[in-house]
Parts: sequence; C-alpha cells; structure tokens
Amino acid sequence: MRKSLKIIRTPGMDLAADGASRFSGGMQGLARFLTSEVSTDNGAFTFKGREALLEPAAALDEILGKRTPDRTISVLKGAQVGMTTLAIGFALYCVIVHRLNVGYFLPDQDFADRFDQTRVRPVIRNESIASIMRDGKYRGASPKGLKEFPGPGGSRFLYILGLRDIGNAISIPLDVLVRDEVDDLPPDNLKWSNDRIDASPLALTLNLAVGRTPGAGIHAMYEAGDRRRWRVKCPACRAESVPEEHWPGILCANGLVCPDCGGALDRGAGRWKAAHVKPRHRSYRLSQLAVGAVRLDRVAAKWAAASLPSEKARFRCSSLAIPDAGDTQPISHELLRSLRDAAPYHLAEAPA
Repeated sequence: MRKSLKIIRTPGMDLAADGASRFSGGMQGLARFLTSEVSTDNGAFTFKGREALLEPAAALDEILGKRTPDRTISVLKGAQVGMTTLAIGFALYCVIVHRLNVGYFLPDQDFADRFDQTRVRPVIRNESIASIMRDGKYRGASPKGLKEFPGPGGSRFLYILGLRDIGNAISIPLDVLVRDEVDDLPPDNLKWSNDRIDASPLALTLNLAVGRTPGAGIHAMYEAGDRRRWRVKCPACRAESVPEEHWPGILCANGLVCPDCGGALDRGAGRWKAAHVKPRHRSYRLSQLAVGAVRLDRVAAKWAAASLPSEKARFRCSSLAIPDAGDTQPISHELLRSLRDAAPYHLAEAPA
C-alpha cells in the first residue's frame, strides 16, 4: 500500500543459501544488491574501476533507508561509465526491496521498448527475481514496459516508459522517478512528470544523461545542485586536481599525471567534493577520466582523431562530461547581442 514505506520481505529477497535476506539493512543495501544481482556485458556488476559510483549509490541508499523526502540526485555523465546500469539496478532495488513504485522515463516509447529488452531484462542475474516479475497493466498507461512485482501488501510496479506521450507522464502515481537521457526528454512532459510523485511520502528523483547543451537539460540540473566534482590527490605533492579540467595536458603515455608536479595519478583514488551546500539536490559530474573501467587509450585515441570543432565538442560531452553544443549552439540572447555588436552586415540571397 502507498501509505506504508516499511521495507517488506519479498520472494526476491530470499536468495541466500541459509535462507536469510541478503538485502536487509546490515548487508550493504544497494551496493550489495548491485554486485550480487546485476549483470553487465562483462559479467557481474562491480565497483572495481568504478569507485566514483560508490558515493552516488550510497547517497541513494541513505535516502531510501532514512526515508528522507523530496530529494534529487542528478548525474552529468560521460558515456559508458556504468551509471545507466546502476540506475536500472537502483530501480529494481526500489521495487523489490523497498516496495516502491518506480517510473523509468526515456525519450520515447520505441526507445523505452528497446531499452526494456536490451538493458533491463539482461541485467537481472537471479532467476528468483526474474520469476516474480510479470507484465503489468495500469489504467491510462501504456502496457508496454510495465513490470509488476507482486508481494505482501499488494503489487509494486516498475514503469519503463517513453515521455513523448503526455499520457505516460500524467497518468501514473509514483514514489521514485528515474529520468535517463534527460537532454532528449520532451521539456514540457518532463515538467509534467514531476507531478507523479506529489502524493508520495518519499518523492525521490534521479536524473542522468550525457549533457550536450551548456545551461540546459542535465547540465542545468547539475548546476542547480551542489555540483560535485571528482578530485584526485597526487601521492607525490598531495595536490588535488579535477582531471577533466586539465585535459589534455594531464595525459601522458602511461596514464594521467598531476598538473602541478607531473606525478602519476590513480584515477580511482579520488573523492567527491561539492561546490556548495544543497542538501535537497546532490549533483555529480562524472567523466570517463574518473572511471578506470573506461580504457584511457581509447579516450586518448578519440581525442587525437578529433580534428573538427564539432568532433572536439562531441568528445568534451561524451568523455569529459563537459557540455559543448559546438556547431549546434542554440540561439540565445547573448548570441543575438553579439551579432548586433558585429554590425554593420547585410542579408542577401545566396548565389545560385
């Protein structure tokens, strides 16, 4: 029932050999669920090489454990850093363990259908969890991507839906919103989706995306939060640096080096530090340079191959998690002002 947020024991929790619940309070919560029940293309999910994901996972788990209401976590990320897999595992954890209704929103229904088949179903390692998940129905919502998890106190739902259809945004009561590919979500429907958690005592939102446009989409959400950056300490001079802010000067043949003294850096041995205090909204900028599981030689090769401004802009977005619209920079008041300042100029028909 939506009136209770008590963690209810479910069939999906009875997975340990001795019959004890592996996901109860003392068993590391979400992190334990991810490493024991979530698969990737390379096997079981692991935080090795993804140490930077530990704090966002712990923050989400703390919110759930304490039932802290009205919290938002936004992740401005690079590509292939493992955050989407974490988000899928988090959604399943909310439904199965914490008995919450979760909406996982994507740009459109075709995208959501493919995501369900290629990303959500394959991550479930344990047949006991898969066996309790069934296709669900909810009045007013698309039946595609609607997963029902029966259990004590009634069923809970995971909705994997596209936000292109306004009905998907306004017909579903939820406890948790997960909004993936934020920069491609319809802005008006994105605002409508906020209303889906108004009746929930928890009302938790997780936003994530590769950002492409400065000041908009996931970048605006990051800026609205406490703006955490991954800082790596040099073991030689003890200075801290944010790797993506020193690219490409921080790169050497053997890895990343301290911009101050040239000492070797361990990408995973960093810490998150916020720019300012915003308890209700944590935001993270997670670049590929913070994730050891992402091969640095491939990152370097992409940069070396980026000769055009548009290619460099794409690299900054997908690898450094620093939005750069490049040639697609939207028209803004600042741009119009710059054009006016550049006068006189004249418009004419282009020659045939």
